[in-house]
Amino acid sequence: MSEDKEQKKFVPSLSQILKAAKSLPLPDKSERASCAVIVDSDAKKAIEFEKIKLIKADGEKSAKWSYKGRIFIDSRYTNYQTK
Repeated sequence: MSEDKEQKKFVPSLSQILKAAKSLPLPDKSERASCAVIVDSDAKKAIEFEKIKLIKADGEKSAKWSYKGRIFIDSRYTNYQTK
């Protein structure tokens, strides 16, 4: 397969993931199961986050955004936090 026909895969840097996280709604307040954020105004550079539910050590349930199930985004990094 020629290089032109190969689909180039976008792998975001950690700084791009953190920048994209600022556009995420609070996971506890959002009804969405996933959210895609476009990076650098390029639709080919979309970062897909999925909402996961965690159970803390004290038994409390908490929703968080996750990138690929490996990086959890704390709500303090989102742009929609309340103070």
